[in-house]
Amino acid sequence: MEQRQNSPKMAAKQKSKKVLNRRELLRYGLYVCVAGLFLSLCWVSGYGKDKKVGKKPNIFLICVDTLRADHLGCYGYFRNTSPNIDQFASEALLFRKCLSHAPNTWSSFTSILSGFLPHETTVMKDTPVPKDLKMLPEIMQEIGYDTIAVVSNFVLRKRRGYEQGFRIYDADMQDRERGTLLTGLPERIAEHATDRAIDILTRFHKKPLFMWLHYQDPHGPYAPPERFAELFENPNQKSRNLKVNTTESGWRGIPNYQALWPERNFYYYVSQYDREIRYMDEQFKRFIETLKKLDLYDNSLIIFTSDHGEGMGEHNYFFAHGEHLYNSLTHVPLIIKYGKKLIGQRTDYVQHIDILPTIFNVLDMKLDSRFRGSDLRQQEKTPREIVAEMPSRIKDTAAISIVVDGLKLIKVLLREEPYQQYQLYDLRRDPNEKENLINTTGYHERLEDLKTKLERISKEDFLKLTSITTAPQLTPEEKEKLKSLGYVQ
Repeated sequence: MEQRQNSPKMAAKQKSKKVLNRRELLRYGLYVCVAGLFLSLCWVSGYGKDKKVGKKPNIFLICVDTLRADHLGCYGYFRNTSPNIDQFASEALLFRKCLSHAPNTWSSFTSILSGFLPHETTVMKDTPVPKDLKMLPEIMQEIGYDTIAVVSNFVLRKRRGYEQGFRIYDADMQDRERGTLLTGLPERIAEHATDRAIDILTRFHKKPLFMWLHYQDPHGPYAPPERFAELFENPNQKSRNLKVNTTESGWRGIPNYQALWPERNFYYYVSQYDREIRYMDEQFKRFIETLKKLDLYDNSLIIFTSDHGEGMGEHNYFFAHGEHLYNSLTHVPLIIKYGKKLIGQRTDYVQHIDILPTIFNVLDMKLDSRFRGSDLRQQEKTPREIVAEMPSRIKDTAAISIVVDGLKLIKVLLREEPYQQYQLYDLRRDPNEKENLINTTGYHERLEDLKTKLERISKEDFLKLTSITTAPQLTPEEKEKLKSLGYVQ
């Protein structure tokens, strides 16, 4: 295999005449091309062809799109949405406080598969993975693993860079899939994804295997199979009707791509989302049973997580994602099974960039110091710094957050300094982020420390990844939206 240069320098270039939302970008095939990788990617020392010694564990990375942690039974949800995931969690190590690095698919999965933060990978919004960014499957292939992916989201299609390093990258989403009918975009349902994954796994499981299995189903529009139609019904529940937005924004109403006419009842959409989870949970069971039949369950490293969550009315944001950094979008499940070596629960904060170092350490591979993640098998003695990043659909804005020891600081970034505003939440006593403590006495010292930590990621490095091309001229409506969110005074 040709060795990729590990220390490329790329110049960020971006042109945009109009800020388009994600669905528009996909629908019309307009892609924002961001090139630029500011960091030198000196990936790993000590890996290579001479590393093919000893028996290697199979590695399965199972990811579910748009899955909130708190809608799973093993995370305390009141509905029986996930009996099979719950059973899996009882035999594994469950992390109660895992946070995603971005509220969108592109950035989040790139961080998972590279071990770097979004501003380091330069993948924000619908931008392709830079060819010089070496991804996890490329490394796995070089050390003797067979590499296979089965994905279900249109944004993960081929030629977007996620296929780098996979011998088989199955992104076959045909007209039979639900997404084609509801959104015009192909999306593979869980049953078909599982069928394909089982077929491939049955044929190619003899060689040490790295497999990425991606489920799309909890992502909107929520359209579970008909047999789930009456599941979680509550006839005594009063209706709570919401407006349907003319845009794809989830602020104060149902985004237009989610609208299932004539339904506008809040509780109907929550139940539809939960039904999607239950449907996906059945397919997860099929895949796990296949691992057991092939004698792969007890001798493999199995990682279960999600790319981001979904708004369910928190902060007046409904049935969408991508537009803020509150916990409803960043708190995701993370469950790891490695034989019988990892069982129980952890309550410390962890993050997606911890996944890659964990895999490498399981394989006794040395990590370069540029990786900020930690081995999930070992709990850190000092509080971690957990970072999330977001380019906003609001014109010329972006946001970044940091969590340290349960205290969370959100910073909104604009070109104009007066609009650089903060929110502060104590997640230990306020996990739903209802009370902004930015002007509360008793937090000054911690607040200044968090601000200092955020400044390590410069405004320029982050904003250059957004669609900002000129100094903003905010409309009265945009200013009002920012005020309603507490970002400006």
